[in-house]
Amino acid sequence: MGLKDFWYIAAESRELKCKPFAAAPFGEPMVLFRSADGRVSALEDRCSHRNMPLSMGRVSSGCVTCPYHGWTFDGAGRCVQIPSLGSSQRLPNHGVRAYPVREHDGYVWVYPGESIPESAPFQFPHYGERAWTSFRMRTRFRASVEACLENFLDCPHTVYVHGGWFRNHDTRELSATVRSTSESVDVEFRGEPMTRSLVSRLFFPNGRELRHTDRFLMPNISRVDYDFGADRHFIITSQCTPLNECETEVHTVVTFSFGRIAPLVRLLLEPICRKIIRQDVDVLAMQSEQLRRFGGPRFCHVETDLLGLKIQSMRRRAERSEPAVETTDQEREITICF
Repeated sequence: MGLKDFWYIAAESRELKCKPFAAAPFGEPMVLFRSADGRVSALEDRCSHRNMPLSMGRVSSGCVTCPYHGWTFDGAGRCVQIPSLGSSQRLPNHGVRAYPVREHDGYVWVYPGESIPESAPFQFPHYGERAWTSFRMRTRFRASVEACLENFLDCPHTVYVHGGWFRNHDTRELSATVRSTSESVDVEFRGEPMTRSLVSRLFFPNGRELRHTDRFLMPNISRVDYDFGADRHFIITSQCTPLNECETEVHTVVTFSFGRIAPLVRLLLEPICRKIIRQDVDVLAMQSEQLRRFGGPRFCHVETDLLGLKIQSMRRRAERSEPAVETTDQEREITICF
């Protein structure tokens, strides 16, 4: 198994209507389309005849038709019609690759690997549940998957990139526990001070203890929790789909509980979240340009770079198709300032 042997978001469900839809998760051109009963299929985006993009064709009776010579393919990738042969000729076996595809949580997930999927796609926490409100963001980053994941789970940068919006500098020390398994790593912060910022003033309650956890899940999921209790809990979950080595499509689901006024809270929270993520887009584009200028990464690391090296190590092992290291939960304690 490698990094392709996982589920990736290829599109939002609402984007698939009556026309074929072009996508390229992991840089692999695919065409997505719906059958008459609404089921989604995913094929490689090329006609086996003259390699024309099937995404430029049309959908009819649950099949996709090439715009060049009318060759038609069903959801399994089988060629079911070649108009120039007429109806009496036996069709040759000139199909195209079909990919495993699932649809849930309002997304279309594809499995680009060669292996047979042994698991279901990721389930966004509390999505669609009563007492929880959600909104979604889709963002194109000019950065690698690993750069995005480290950024989403990196607290120290928030003071400088999002200062005043999300967090301000605070010299008080707090403790963090880093726990890792073969498939995940998370950091739990204790004693985190509530620095004055727009987000904390509007949405964080006074006098309640905060449980802040950052979590990475193989191979491309970040999750951040700000938990003040059952009626005040914010979860920011991002799934990163690589388009190529330096571009990533990020699908973020923000889910929160805030009592009866949650719909009103969303009116304020959503534009703030979009502003903050645009700041991350800008800083990662700047980092990518620097990597280009200097011919690749020249990184050094300190103890408070909590997750970057671990994310890289776990993904490199999968990239080399090495089995995950079987470990029991491992913990380490560090001290950090924001």
